[in-house]
Amino acid sequence: MLPAIGDDMSQPSIKGIDPISRSTLSERVAKQLAARINAGEWKPGEKLPSEAELCEAFGVGRSSLREALTSLSFIGLIRVRPGGGSYVAEQPSAYLTSRWLHTGVLTSREAIAEFAEARLILETEVAALCAERITDAELEEMESLISRMKAAVGHADEFAQLDLAFHLSMGRAAKNQVLDGVLIGIRERTRDLIAKSLLLRKGMELAVAHHDKILETFRTRNPAKAREAMLHHLQSFQRGYLVLFEEQLLGDEQ
Repeated sequence: MLPAIGDDMSQPSIKGIDPISRSTLSERVAKQLAARINAGEWKPGEKLPSEAELCEAFGVGRSSLREALTSLSFIGLIRVRPGGGSYVAEQPSAYLTSRWLHTGVLTSREAIAEFAEARLILETEVAALCAERITDAELEEMESLISRMKAAVGHADEFAQLDLAFHLSMGRAAKNQVLDGVLIGIRERTRDLIAKSLLLRKGMELAVAHHDKILETFRTRNPAKAREAMLHHLQSFQRGYLVLFEEQLLGDEQ
């Protein structure tokens, strides 16, 4: 039985958690939870301890914990029920059972982290430039791409092509050929990583929602909001990549 709210915090499933340092809170919380799920400490369909208990055990605030839970939900390890707590997924997503991370260029945590960092630096600024420089015709093109993305939810190959087209159109709309070329190069090297991320639970729906918010900042010609919306989009996917990659490595070692 998992501890309920108010139960003794000396339960083994909680007491063994190591307090988290303040450097990378949500990522480290996600790693510890994922490792425990991977080890079978919480079984498929089983409810995790409450947010209050987990916050106390980890020594973190609710915002850091919720970011961690969002990452684990994103990669399909848990299911978060609004108002009902978090549960270990009864069936893993198709993404969790694939071996794609061990083929191609992105075969280490460091490589994934470096490419993710490059995208954070590049695409947030490209988005800001796009908000300043986008034409009405380019805006209409992006609106059309998002409409097609919504219609393609559930069809991963088609959706991935439309997702790529949206980001590349953003690069063109920024009106900087050097940045556009760098963006094309990074997207080509991470094509498989990004495409496979769409197999995550609600990955396509999440991408559509994020792209809608990014597009709105282009409509209002707001560079600061565009930068913020793109940062949120990329960080959400980045956390999922890194947690999943480390869990797959652990699985290979066992």
